[in-house]
Amino acid sequence: MTQVYFLYLIGCVISLLLYKQNRIAGRVGFSISAIASAYAVIYFLMNLGQTSSFSMFESLLYSPTFILNPLGNFFSFVVSLVSLASSVYAIQYSQEYENKGSLAVMASMFNAFILSMLLLISSSDVFWFIIFWECMTVISAYLICFNDSKASLKAIMIYLGIAHIGAMCITAAFLLLASQSGSLEFSSFENVTLSPVMASVIFILAFIGFGSKAGMFPMHVWLPKAHPAAPTNVSALMSGVMIKIAIFGIIKFCLWLPVMEWWGLLIITVGAISAILGVLYALVQHDYKALLAYHSVENIGIILLGIGTGVYGIAANMPSLAAVGFLAGLYHILNHATFKGLLFLGAGSVLYSTHTKDMDALGGLARKMPLTAFAFLIGSLSITAIPPLNGFISEWFTYQGMIQGALSEYVSSRVVFTISIITLALTGALAIMCFVKVYSVIFGGVPRDEKIFQKAKEVPITMVIGMFILVAGCVAFGLGANVVVENIMLVISSFSNTYNATNGIIVTSPIGSIVSPVLIAVVIAVSLLLPLLIVKISRANKSKPRLTDPWACGFKYDSRMQMTASPFTGDLRRLLNWLYKSETKVIDQGYFKPVIYETHAKDVWWSYLYEPVIKLTLNTAKLVAKMQNGNVNAYSLYILLALCLFVGISYII
Repeated sequence: MTQVYFLYLIGCVISLLLYKQNRIAGRVGFSISAIASAYAVIYFLMNLGQTSSFSMFESLLYSPTFILNPLGNFFSFVVSLVSLASSVYAIQYSQEYENKGSLAVMASMFNAFILSMLLLISSSDVFWFIIFWECMTVISAYLICFNDSKASLKAIMIYLGIAHIGAMCITAAFLLLASQSGSLEFSSFENVTLSPVMASVIFILAFIGFGSKAGMFPMHVWLPKAHPAAPTNVSALMSGVMIKIAIFGIIKFCLWLPVMEWWGLLIITVGAISAILGVLYALVQHDYKALLAYHSVENIGIILLGIGTGVYGIAANMPSLAAVGFLAGLYHILNHATFKGLLFLGAGSVLYSTHTKDMDALGGLARKMPLTAFAFLIGSLSITAIPPLNGFISEWFTYQGMIQGALSEYVSSRVVFTISIITLALTGALAIMCFVKVYSVIFGGVPRDEKIFQKAKEVPITMVIGMFILVAGCVAFGLGANVVVENIMLVISSFSNTYNATNGIIVTSPIGSIVSPVLIAVVIAVSLLLPLLIVKISRANKSKPRLTDPWACGFKYDSRMQMTASPFTGDLRRLLNWLYKSETKVIDQGYFKPVIYETHAKDVWWSYLYEPVIKLTLNTAKLVAKMQNGNVNAYSLYILLALCLFVGISYII
């Protein structure tokens, strides 16, 4: 356990020691990160069902203790897996930033970012949890700014603003819980007695605080700003694992507190809204990295559907429902980390080769970048829950849990679960539509910009290896679902003795359905081979197939005749124009030149919820600024008045 953390610490230090050798520092730093992550993957997987601990600074008066239980091991494994792929990917990818900043600092911060997440998971008291939570936030913000642009600076400000509102809520929840237990140690939270009102207040604060980091609605607005602005290896970590750390926090609080049924229904409701809105906003994006960020909102919603089902099962004393719900949530955490990390690395490879994030400028890249195209295809099939890949399995469990929950005796529960099932089904259909658009516009068809197409080429080998590590994960976690389920059930059984990890949860479910990923894979393979066999048999002559341009109604075929990202979702955008707040831009270039017509969809929640708050804050700041008159005596008076106010409040309390 300590060896893993020490390896990342070595990566931080050695990268900085090589500060003057910029290129070498980057390669060495990311190589050490890759080695540490590979070791961490093996360690956390081998010790998944174990509990371990260690103490730091034992010779000092205060010795912080770090504890990893099975739940912590699971999340540490997820962090390490995506970190491994991102680290290998970054060895050559980072050279793109050689002239933009210090690769030594970038590699050092990257190691520190991973280390902060792992130490946060293993923290056993409030103080160190908050310390590493803030470290994780600040380091990730610093890594975003390596793309030195106005968009990056704006993204950082939005990200930090929402993150610190969340941190304030988390701190308040921890302090309220600590005041009731009489200690800052997590172990004291497990047996604390709370009134329903106090427990609900703590839960709401924690849910808002962690939800802001997870990117759930309506605190999702920072994701499509920050993730596209960050370097690709950082985007993969932020979207793949950092937002899952927030889910870890929600689970921890739900295990400490005396949960109530409406908590689970609230989590499910927010999850359903996040899922459907995330995919609806993803559909209308032109920037493929922003599109992937919105799909993170969607998948966080799906994860919340599973976790909410589990929480409801605990509160309703339905062990089987709780087990299916937590299984679905944890499985999708693993799956989303894998395929979303893969998709961000694939998108980064396209950006690395073409230097544009605009889908409408691309096309035909499968011919130039076949390995990247294949990896992105696997990620697209996984995120759209196409069997037998991993996304299908976790969504299957999510459906199972919610269908079982819809059989509840309470009308309110039936309504929430039923509507969520419909929402999840609609979300899945729209996700397929979205990735058909993304893949076909970027990798299919013919080039829309010949200059970009001619310069495009396959990315360096370490970037390809990084992607294919996660390709292997998408396939393995789908075909090996039985093994994955068995291990996740070990994790679930660690925080409740009522869940029997030795029984197949699908078989023991009242719904009684069974799924075999291997059988599905065989059926799909045969189904794919059957049309080829029919074509082979029915081919009457031996002549070679004729390659020609598509039929264009008698006109010469041109790349501009292809469907771009906007027309693909035109009807949907017009139908839901109130949701998108579309902006239209028409540029008339004069006679004999084409008119340029552009449409851009904006997040309506940013305009309605956040811009008024920002304006109010700025106006208030201008009023308060009048107090800043440069008079030291006046400042002393302010301090005295503030002290009197705080003393008075503390006396009243």
